[in-house]
Amino acid sequence: MDKPAVELEKLVQRIQQQLAPQADVVHNVYLAGRLTGTNRQIDVLVREKIGQYDILIVIDCKNHRQPIDVKGVEEFSGLLDDVGAQKGVLVCPSGFTKTAKIRAEGLQIDLYSPFDTEPHKWRVNATIPSICDFRSAAMSFGISMSAPLPCTIPQNFFDKCVAFDSNKNRLGTALEVAARRWNRGELPRNVGEHRDIPVFDAPQTLIDNGYGQMVPVEIRVSLSVTKQLYYGQLPVPKISGFKDELSGSVITNAFEVGLLDPEVIERDWKAIADESEAEVRPVITLSGVVCWPA
Repeated sequence: MDKPAVELEKLVQRIQQQLAPQADVVHNVYLAGRLTGTNRQIDVLVREKIGQYDILIVIDCKNHRQPIDVKGVEEFSGLLDDVGAQKGVLVCPSGFTKTAKIRAEGLQIDLYSPFDTEPHKWRVNATIPSICDFRSAAMSFGISMSAPLPCTIPQNFFDKCVAFDSNKNRLGTALEVAARRWNRGELPRNVGEHRDIPVFDAPQTLIDNGYGQMVPVEIRVSLSVTKQLYYGQLPVPKISGFKDELSGSVITNAFEVGLLDPEVIERDWKAIADESEAEVRPVITLSGVVCWPA
């Protein structure tokens, strides 16, 4: 089994190879020092050819218990100068002191910590600040008939009266069809009022007029759509990258998000009126719909 320091170096090599699959990412190599005249050990070397130029990026990994201080940054800067690297990166899971960050920024040295969910010593439980936008709708119905025939509208007509097409095929009740279309996303979900939308898409809709006769009608639905926002942390069961200790952002080229139970969102997430109430700027906005019973 590798020592923790070597394990960290190999982890960083793996992550960097995923971020730059076209580059040559090598663990534990030696480069000749231009100023010292000695071979300098490099934890992870990223080499990529751009045109006629070889670009060298040196990554130094520190498995320290305490954050790296300014002295560690300056020593690393000397290594970069000695081997003639175009870019340098310090990686330390324990982080960096404030003065180290200031000095690194001035020297254009990146400061990272591993941000990876695979099983190892530095594994993270990753989440993403997110907003879930639930849309719901209240429905009302209207009916019109132009045939010169009597028509009796029974109680609970839109929930009970079955409509048919011109070939006497069952279409369903108005509420049944409107609910199904809402659940499928076939009705407007923009917040606001949406009036007089035809419920059925058949060329002709027929119902029994209460006297044993099938009469043509037009049945419409009006929607009042509202939204409820929830702010919370979306689980990320799989991600591999680096946390930029200077900006706080995470560098990755792919991640997988976990499944969420709507009941968990309503119970555990914070209900907010708009995005400005989120504790941290959300990375992802999820869309959901409060479905009508089938």
